[in-house]
Amino acid sequence: MSYVWFIAWRYIRARRRAVLSVAASLAVLGLTVGVWALTVVLAFQSGMEAELQDKILAGTAHLNVLRRGGRPLPDPAGLKAQIQQVPGVRSVTPTTYREALLTSGSRATAGVLKAVDLSDPPETLVATLCPGTYLNDLAPTRGLDGRLLDGMILGKRLAQEASLHIGDLVEVLTPEARGELSPFGWLPTTATFRIVGFFESGLYEYDTAWAYISLEAAQRLTGEETPVTVMQVMLTDARLYREVGAALQTRLGSEYVVEDWATLNRTAFAALNLQRLAFAVVIGLVILVAALNVVTTLMLLVTEKRRDIAILLAMGATPRTILLVFLAQGLALGLLGALCGGLLGAATAILCDRYDLIQLDARMYSIHSVPFRFSLLDTGVVLGVALGVSLLATLYPAWRAASLNPVDGLRHA
Repeated sequence: MSYVWFIAWRYIRARRRAVLSVAASLAVLGLTVGVWALTVVLAFQSGMEAELQDKILAGTAHLNVLRRGGRPLPDPAGLKAQIQQVPGVRSVTPTTYREALLTSGSRATAGVLKAVDLSDPPETLVATLCPGTYLNDLAPTRGLDGRLLDGMILGKRLAQEASLHIGDLVEVLTPEARGELSPFGWLPTTATFRIVGFFESGLYEYDTAWAYISLEAAQRLTGEETPVTVMQVMLTDARLYREVGAALQTRLGSEYVVEDWATLNRTAFAALNLQRLAFAVVIGLVILVAALNVVTTLMLLVTEKRRDIAILLAMGATPRTILLVFLAQGLALGLLGALCGGLLGAATAILCDRYDLIQLDARMYSIHSVPFRFSLLDTGVVLGVALGVSLLATLYPAWRAASLNPVDGLRHA
């Protein structure tokens, strides 16, 4: 062991002065708490971001292809064939979105109708269907009065808020549903649907607003020959949405617009990133305050060891050596606090995620426990920042020790 580290370690271990021992312990404890808290918060933020991404991808496609202005696609089959030729594309399904007013008895609620091609249903929808719900039930069936009624699958939260149950009839009105022409213009007409099941994606915005109907029902509702307005594209790797989206845009030309899932949900991810930054700043201040304890500890140590420093200088030690001794002490305190905090933070995040220690009301938050995603990269950044701050905090005390005049140190010893 270098004698610089030997002296630094002896000074840290010295227990003759209770004040120094307490100050050093508080410095290490402060760094430990700060690093532990920041590690846990970053794991929580990463877990929430991953959970949000999974729920978004469970209800939407990786890419959406639509015409500019939202006009119906003239040749959905031909467009589907072109998209499938692009490398990285796994599946393509046609759909359309329509804003609608859903009424049942005296209850009315706004929603979004999403059409489903029953011959080629999207895999994202199949994975979110509640038990007992089947897509084939969207096909029209004859009601008690002899009318043909198309099926509808509602978001579970939407059904709960509107007090709708399987078998209930719902009147649907969309802006495109035009009936008779009157002196006041086109009179809207309504279509009747029967509730056949529910879906639950886990994302509040979808579960409280969306309703699925068949593509044929959308055609009958709007009166359009080809109601398809969007082609949903699933990729072999969701992380390649930028590359595949650019390739699709180049292939299809300026008449079409390619939207990716990250851009459509950038507001939610921006809010999470802002929250991550706020937590990092607040807890970073805790680490800064803990670093000030390192300054206090080393200043007390410099005052206590004036005689020892003077003797070392008189024996031939250089000011640079004294500087390194106190820098080593600050680095040792920072390293000890950072490692303890990092290990505690990693253990806390892993245990909380594995054993679901922080429970939530799934009916309110759509998840049964708080997710944590431990990241070595985030922890490494936190440890690096803690060590850097600790090292900066030692510069002034180390400089004071190195600039000590050995004559003055021996005279006042």
